[in-house]
Amino acid sequence: MTSQSGAWPGPVGRPARAHWWSVQPPPPVGRIPARRAYAEVLLVFAAFFAASVVAGGETLAGRYPPPSGSWAIFSPATINELGTSVLAILVVTLLSARRGITPRSLGLSWPRKGDGTAGAAQSLRIGVWAVLALLAGGAVTSALAMGNKLGQPAHQDASYLIYAVGAAVTAGIVEEMVVLAFVVTTLRQAARPLPEIVLVAVLLRCSYHDYYGLGVLGIAVWATVFIWLFLRTGSILPLIVVHIAWDANIFLGQRWHAIPLASANVYLLLFVVAGLTWLGDVRARSLARPAPLDGMPVTAPPATGPPTTGPPTTGPPTTGPPTTGPPTTGPAATRPPVADEPPLRLGQPAGQVLDGDSAAAS
Repeated sequence: MTSQSGAWPGPVGRPARAHWWSVQPPPPVGRIPARRAYAEVLLVFAAFFAASVVAGGETLAGRYPPPSGSWAIFSPATINELGTSVLAILVVTLLSARRGITPRSLGLSWPRKGDGTAGAAQSLRIGVWAVLALLAGGAVTSALAMGNKLGQPAHQDASYLIYAVGAAVTAGIVEEMVVLAFVVTTLRQAARPLPEIVLVAVLLRCSYHDYYGLGVLGIAVWATVFIWLFLRTGSILPLIVVHIAWDANIFLGQRWHAIPLASANVYLLLFVVAGLTWLGDVRARSLARPAPLDGMPVTAPPATGPPTTGPPTTGPPTTGPPTTGPPTTGPAATRPPVADEPPLRLGQPAGQVLDGDSAAAS
């Protein structure tokens, strides 16, 4: 089957996605067996997250030590984190390409407007939805986690902070590439139902956040919204950006307490700007609707009722002078009309066409 995924995904927002539950169609590629789809999903997930699942369980049990070290420890760890991000991109894109899935089909493109151009306002609103989901999920996690979380070093020096930022970059790229884009796209190619795809993707996302205990339910909240945003827009780039910024804000906020306050102001500004862009799009759509044309003649509806009957009208035949006009036979009658002939002037003989000089002279 020839791939036509160059036209995928379609535009975001209305009128292309008429309802909030309207999602992008699956990428137009050949179907694969469900057994193959689940084999690829589970193997790729295990390669990147199996160790995190185990470490999370040990953290929940209180047996995993908090990170500690110096430049000698955190410098190679930072390089390892960034290398994992590159490896995840290569594995996901190359393995998907064998099945006809392009990087664009994996969501590695910005959302598009109806005219095919990149939608900056749409990307901003996707990011705002993602932040709202993270805030809601974080509230649920804080309420249910009962203090369970990842351990942090007692002294956070510059070496650890650089490592933390590298870990945030890795989390944003690897999680959204593997657990969101790869899982959802692969299972959709196997024609699995959407509820099953959402359930599998959410369970995989929650599995390596098991160190939160019951607080993992908050992870399920924002993970579900992220899946909905990807299904609706066909793009993971705004989600990657938000994920990286969110994790980096958490790590750096533990060292500098002014960062959470500054982040709250940034979130408020983003909400306002996103709302204004949404109102602008709504107004643009309303102005684009065709309005009824004024000055059009109104045709009266045909009269209804029984047909008029009566005796036929009789009277003397109508008489009068014979009607004069151009001959009905001959060359003049059969001459085809000339589309660009000027109208006849008063006193101009029929059939005489004025050229440009004659018209100017008259």
